[in-house]
Amino acid sequence: MKKLIYIFTILFIGSGSLSAQSSEPGAESKVPIINGHMFHSSSYLRSSFINTSVQADLGFGITSEITTPGINIGDYNILSFKGRLMFFDLDVFYQQRFTPWLAMFMSLKVAGRVGTDMSTIVADGVNALAGGDIGWLIRIAHTDKLNLSTAVSLANITGNFINVSSYLEEVINNEPYPSVTKEVPSMFATVALRGAYAFNPSYGLQANLAYAYGESLKRGYSQGYFSIGVLGDLDFNPKRQVPIGLGLGYTLSSAPAIVMFDGGTASLFIGKISYTGSDEFQLGLQFTFYNAALSSVDDNASVTKIMLNLKFFF
Repeated sequence: MKKLIYIFTILFIGSGSLSAQSSEPGAESKVPIINGHMFHSSSYLRSSFINTSVQADLGFGITSEITTPGINIGDYNILSFKGRLMFFDLDVFYQQRFTPWLAMFMSLKVAGRVGTDMSTIVADGVNALAGGDIGWLIRIAHTDKLNLSTAVSLANITGNFINVSSYLEEVINNEPYPSVTKEVPSMFATVALRGAYAFNPSYGLQANLAYAYGESLKRGYSQGYFSIGVLGDLDFNPKRQVPIGLGLGYTLSSAPAIVMFDGGTASLFIGKISYTGSDEFQLGLQFTFYNAALSSVDDNASVTKIMLNLKFFF
C-alpha cells in the first residue's frame, strides 16, 4: 500500500498543469453555493464541492464520570477509580482544484485521549492517533440544487498507546513480552459518496457515506470501517441579512480516528453555529455529543466535545 501512496503523490504533482486547463473558468463561486444557499463545513462531514481550500479544526472534549473496574488479584481489586477523560483533536485539510470535476485532497490528523487526573491516567493510559490521508474528489453530478461527488483515498494512521493497567494484566497473565507502550501502524483505503442539496437559499442538506478497509489498530488482522452522516443547516443571511447559520446533524461511525477505539460504533449528535457573511472564508463553532466505547470501563462513556472550524478558499 505504501507504493500506492507514492503513486498518488506523483499524480498530485503531475496534475498541477491541469489547473490552468479548466473548461469553465470562473463558472463557480469559491465558497460552495448552489440555489443561493451557502454550505458550511463540518468536522465529520467532508465537503462534496470541487474547490481549492484549506481547513483547520481544533477540538476539545470531556467524558461524564466513569468508573474503571480495575484488576482482580485474588480477593483484592486494584486500579479501580472514578474520574473523567479528556479528548483533543487537531485536523488540517488541504484541497486543490484542477478542473470543475476533479480535485485532490490531503489531510493531517492528531487525536488523543488522556485522564484528567493520575488515577484515570493509570487506569486508561494515554492514547493518541496521528496520520493523514491523500486522495481524489470526483464530481458525479451538479445541478441548480444538487452537488454529488465520490472520493477515493488512502490513509495511514499510527496509534500510540501507553497503558499501565494493560501492562500489569500482561505480567499477571505471564505474557512473554509485556510492555507499557505500544505503537501500531494502520493503513487503509476508503471509498466515499458525498452530496449536498439546497432546498432554497435558506435551507440545505449535506450527507456522507464512506467505507474503508485495511489494517486494524489491533495487530494481526484487517478490518472494515464505515461512516454515514447527515447535516441540515439554516442560513439567516439571504432573507434576514443576518450572517448567522445554524446546523443540526447526526453521524454513525466505526472509524477509529473518530471513536478513538478500534471496535464498536459511535452515534454522534452535532450542532453548529456559523458565520455566513464572507465569500472567502468560513468560521464555525461545533458542539458534539456521543457515547464512546472504552476498553477500560464496562459501560460506554458519554462525551461532550466542542470544535472550532476555520476554512479559507482560494
